[in-house]
Amino acid sequence: MSSSVREDVRPAPAGRMPARSASSSVHKILIAFLAIGLLLEIGAFRMQLGGIDPSLSIEAGSGSTFVQVLMGLINLAAAGLLLCSRQSSMMLRRAWPLFLMPALAFASMLWSPEPEFTFRKSVAFLGTVLFGFLIATVMDSRDAVRLIVRALSLAVLLSVAWVFLFPEYGTHNATDYYQAVHAGAWRGIFSHRTVLGNMAALTFALLICYGSSIWASRVIRYTLIVLSIVCVIKANSGGGFLTAAIVPVLILFTQVLAGLSARGRALLLMTTVTIILPLILFSSDLLTLGLSVLHKQPNLTGRVPLWNALLTLAHEQPFLGFGFAAGFAYEVQPRVFALTGFQYAHCHNGYLEALIAFGYIGLGICLMVLMWLLSNTGKFVLAAPSHLRYLSGFPFVLVMYVAGINCIESLLVTEGTFTVTLLALAGGLVARTRKSPGISIVALAPAYDRAN
Repeated sequence: MSSSVREDVRPAPAGRMPARSASSSVHKILIAFLAIGLLLEIGAFRMQLGGIDPSLSIEAGSGSTFVQVLMGLINLAAAGLLLCSRQSSMMLRRAWPLFLMPALAFASMLWSPEPEFTFRKSVAFLGTVLFGFLIATVMDSRDAVRLIVRALSLAVLLSVAWVFLFPEYGTHNATDYYQAVHAGAWRGIFSHRTVLGNMAALTFALLICYGSSIWASRVIRYTLIVLSIVCVIKANSGGGFLTAAIVPVLILFTQVLAGLSARGRALLLMTTVTIILPLILFSSDLLTLGLSVLHKQPNLTGRVPLWNALLTLAHEQPFLGFGFAAGFAYEVQPRVFALTGFQYAHCHNGYLEALIAFGYIGLGICLMVLMWLLSNTGKFVLAAPSHLRYLSGFPFVLVMYVAGINCIESLLVTEGTFTVTLLALAGGLVARTRKSPGISIVALAPAYDRAN
């Protein structure tokens, strides 16, 4: 045996952990941090951690100090880990447009009615982006999908348990101060049925398409699929039903597209356009039919009068808007209540939320970021490495999902929302894979690199 080999197997000095063992420990700690952080970033346990009693009113703009500190620490840790990663600078150069929306939030302090409130929300918004960017920085596409699906699966399991163990939190109740109209609907470990519906539907879609590569046991996989469907049904959220129906189709479409030749792709795209164009002509009738099937009101549960009021108010500050977060909370919300007679927590439309916060200039920038993401993730579908072909549509579908859901929910420029994390993740995955598709999660453990 050569001396170089003997050195490789030489016992580590007393008091020192072997390099591979140290890397394994770092790996496990990092995975645990990302999984727990992801659950909290998507809104899990906000009521419980904040000590919120659903039967009591909450002042507008108020929030739990403990939750704010906890999320602040998580986001600070994410920023620190990004600084430790050797590939962060490369990814930042390629994915810098992801940070334009947080930059807009900070800039709006200049015209916000409450700059301090806008600053705090902007910091949280930036932290949400950083967390998604961190996942893409330390994980390749396969690891990222595995982390997301397993975290979402855990959220589904805990939500079902919460409904039966803690019904005052797990379901909307007639005694709730807000949203008592949804009494009986499940919300699980989240604060609202809509979030549970979206999360469970996304879990269902990802399990259907990627479940076999994540859960080896069919019993576990099928059980999670069934529980996800149950959560979607019991949450009774229109967005959840649409997500469960559309996202699997989009993923399967990208998988088929990625495996075709150039001629086959052109034929498939032409066929798709031929099918979609007639549907657009009958979109009004299809929308009416869809609402009746989902037992939804024609005004989209009060959204239409809200949107009309917001468009009217937006004309007062058309270029720069009212300021991030504070503009709606302190100026727009009271006036919307006066116009509609209803107290809305947000705009229920991500694009209107951007318009109210940043005006038409800021909305244009946000749309440009979305178009940049769609362009880059779309190219990745057609040019992904062969070993990632079955996952090549994952970033693109995430962006399409976020773009679609923001038509009915405010999840584009809102801190602490899973869609903002998903956007940053999608942009980051494409940026890192363009350079090296096989970079391992242990890139943050230099000891592992030295040992190999």
